[in-house]
Amino acid sequence: MTAHTTPGHTPDLPQLSAYLDGELDARAQQRVAAHLATCPVCAARFAQLQALSASFQALPEEPLGFDLAGVIEGRLANTPRRPATPRRFSPLGWWPVAVGAALSITVGLFMGSTLVTASAVTTPRMTAMRVFDPMPPGSLCIGFEACYVKGITP
Repeated sequence: MTAHTTPGHTPDLPQLSAYLDGELDARAQQRVAAHLATCPVCAARFAQLQALSASFQALPEEPLGFDLAGVIEGRLANTPRRPATPRRFSPLGWWPVAVGAALSITVGLFMGSTLVTASAVTTPRMTAMRVFDPMPPGSLCIGFEACYVKGITP
């Protein structure tokens, strides 16, 4: 089955599921019923939802052999209750984050400036002219002939 891909198409899958479960108000329920009567795609999708629901209801109910509700209720009753206290904003709580961010930016700027100045000093000025080569530095070559002119070695 193909899904209905028209933008703004209603009802969508959650609406069809709510219709099947009887969770829609009367007006929405009438609107979906009228649409299902005229739209074969949505009617097929609704039939699939009905079949899925029926197969879930047909599954056997497996008992656990013991009831966890009593255990959970007993544990909840024995836990001490703390009064809810509202959280207060504290500027000191953000202090480590602000210091860490400032240090990260400072170290990043220092390392970046070191890389830029080191490469500018160590590389000859003619290397900058390589951007005008047939294949700029860093490009991928198909073959040796495509990247280099015969008789000139890099």
